[in-house]
Amino acid sequence: MASKKMKGPERIAKTVETLRHWQSLERKAIETMAELMEKTGNPLIRQILEIIRNDSTQHHRVQQFLIDSLTTTPVNLTPDELAEVWDAIEAHDQVERETIEIAKELKEECSFFVQKALLEYLIIDEEKHDHILGQLENFKKNLYPYG
Repeated sequence: MASKKMKGPERIAKTVETLRHWQSLERKAIETMAELMEKTGNPLIRQILEIIRNDSTQHHRVQQFLIDSLTTTPVNLTPDELAEVWDAIEAHDQVERETIEIAKELKEECSFFVQKALLEYLIIDEEKHDHILGQLENFKKNLYPYG
């Protein structure tokens, strides 16, 4: 982004422009991964390419959510909306933490390079889920003045 201070509307326009450019890069990544997947029959290579393709698809969707939140549909979250699902979110977060521990134990016991590398990927992804759910905890703290 620019080094000089931009005002609100300029900053939003620049952010949206940058997000749209980023989306174009994600679309290219999705296409490239799909093309590469068609060129190989190797299951390991295909699995890795599919992971990247799926992540790029999700990134594109999140970028669009960000664009929409800045241009047409502001983000809105009420305490009641969060309260409706909070118990289930906390329960799921416990599941995420359990899966992280399981994956770490499997990785520690694993002596095969490929399997160990894919277990590391799963650990990172599950930790990401735990982190994102933790962000909801931060939202909750900001919605409720008394935590």
